[in-house]
Amino acid sequence: MSPLSRLLALFAALPLMVAVPALAHHGWSWASEDWFELEGSLTDIYIGQPHPTLTLNDGTNDWTVELAPVDRTLASGFDEDVVAIGDTVVAHGHRALDEADYRMKAVRLVVGDATYDVYPEFAAELDQ
Repeated sequence: MSPLSRLLALFAALPLMVAVPALAHHGWSWASEDWFELEGSLTDIYIGQPHPTLTLNDGTNDWTVELAPVDRTLASGFDEDVVAIGDTVVAHGHRALDEADYRMKAVRLVVGDATYDVYPEFAAELDQ
């Protein structure tokens, strides 16, 4: 392979070298494709990078509920002012493939009568 061919191949591969780590971080490969609903009492809330999270206790286990990136979560209307520790939260999304891992990726949250679609493009599937 000529030096020019190697250089062209490197430039062609460069976007993949950048994209693959980004997909691994932002991917959902750890989550089931099946829909999952979790109802629990809010014990902790974090609105920050890299993703906001909630801790919900379902009466037996503490679950980590990962939300959309901060900007998307806030755009849905969900923040620390709409929920309080002890409130019941229903999270719709996808649980971890490993059932010993009490973690899920939420696309919709319901607090009282309010619904927050942190991933509206996926939450729309719930309404079909």
